[in-house]
Amino acid sequence: MKFHHRLFRRRGLTENGDLVKVEVVVLVDDNAQSGLHAAHGFAALINCFYKKGEVKILFDTGPDTTLLNNALAMKTELGKVDVIALSHGHYDHTGGLLDAIKTIGRRIPIVVDPEAFSTKLAYKPALTYIGTPFQPWQIEAAGGTLVLTVKPTLLARGVTLTGRIERRIDEPSVKGLYVVKDGVIVKDEVPDDRALILNVNGRIMIVTGCAHAGVLNLVDEALRLTGANSIAILIGGLHLFNVPRRKAEDIARELKRMNVSKVAPCHCTGERGLEELRKVFGDSCIPLKAGSTYSA
Repeated sequence: MKFHHRLFRRRGLTENGDLVKVEVVVLVDDNAQSGLHAAHGFAALINCFYKKGEVKILFDTGPDTTLLNNALAMKTELGKVDVIALSHGHYDHTGGLLDAIKTIGRRIPIVVDPEAFSTKLAYKPALTYIGTPFQPWQIEAAGGTLVLTVKPTLLARGVTLTGRIERRIDEPSVKGLYVVKDGVIVKDEVPDDRALILNVNGRIMIVTGCAHAGVLNLVDEALRLTGANSIAILIGGLHLFNVPRRKAEDIARELKRMNVSKVAPCHCTGERGLEELRKVFGDSCIPLKAGSTYSA
């Protein structure tokens, strides 16, 4: 199936075309099923099935060779990936990118925000670079074609990478992240943070890498962009690991109030966040790890 790229139009999400089924296969996560490698980071293969044909989207690539090792162990054919989308420019989501491109073995579109290539830093405890390990020229040389966008971008019928997410809801700010701007180290609000929105037979799914924009802001963005009144499932890193327990509880309850039916936490959600989500969502909280598959 040919790769279709055009900027978002509202009906591109509210009408799913002929997307009838989606499989989200977690390839990299902080936790892993037996026989697979765990690594701090995230990567998922999104298998999109249409009435005629299918599309494979690789969303994030983990921090290193864990992506390839787990894909091999799971007998997942990365060589058939049609397009790569990156949630943001941190190493734990981009470190396996060059290996993925080389494994695919042909020129492939990589949709990402240009801010993902900024100089991103953290103190661990010394000043440490935590950004994308590769320069744009290295990605192009390996066989990637960078598609640098800041607006919602249609990856395939019924599948859109959000644009920069509007921060309309007051959520805990990102702590301990910095970026170099105009020769000065300043707080990084991670404006490049983006997520996938999928419309499967009228049901809206969200797949997020880290939700640095705030998980409530992400859900709000998805509801506004699609015109939907509910989210069937929210999958991925929800960045609740360093949020106070009371605040994590409030966020979980607000997700429920926003008509999120199910949550499938991964990566940076953290044990505290997972506990509060389980209290609110019960059996509709379905933690995923490397090796897990969610079908809808």
